[in-house]
Amino acid sequence: MAVHPSTLPPVPPSADTQQRDVPIDGRRERGARNKAAVVQALLHLYESGEIQPSAARIAEVAGVSERSVFRYFDDMEDLAATAIAIQWERVHQFYEGLDASGNFEERLEAMIDHRLRLFDKTIGVGRASAVASARSATVTSAMNHRRAILREQAIAQFAPEIEKNKNADTVSRIIDYTLSIENIEYLRTSVGLSRPRTRETLATAIRLAIA
Repeated sequence: MAVHPSTLPPVPPSADTQQRDVPIDGRRERGARNKAAVVQALLHLYESGEIQPSAARIAEVAGVSERSVFRYFDDMEDLAATAIAIQWERVHQFYEGLDASGNFEERLEAMIDHRLRLFDKTIGVGRASAVASARSATVTSAMNHRRAILREQAIAQFAPEIEKNKNADTVSRIIDYTLSIENIEYLRTSVGLSRPRTRETLATAIRLAIA
């Protein structure tokens, strides 16, 4: 879905339109600001639903020339990988902070709260990452790393129940898939479930898996 620039959150001002007769250090500083503006513009577009914006579109939102985009990045894949890496630094704390104490129902509630919050914080860039991963080994590696974190987290959260199950490996896979960001997106976007109905569906699926 295309979003008009006026509806996007503000992007840090670039330096393309600022005074050009500056010393070398000033030009370097301007270049750094422009590069940051390009990355920030791409992240804004991702979060606004534009998964594959053109260089011209990114430049428009960043307030720089289209030529500047390729002055700072080798190609669009390089830009996407940089933006996704920066976004990871911003959101990695949301992968943490899961309460693993309490009985099964308390741990289940904490896990679902955690995953729904993570979905809300990362889905825009997550969709872009899925597209970019087809062309970028760096993005693919980053996505696999994040999935591994969530997989280990989910299995650890329900370790007492999994260990008692004679089909522990299968149950682990079901729990991992059920609580994946991809599955939550399917429930929210493709099925069209509300947040409460998504919560109910996830909880029921996990209860059935370990029954």
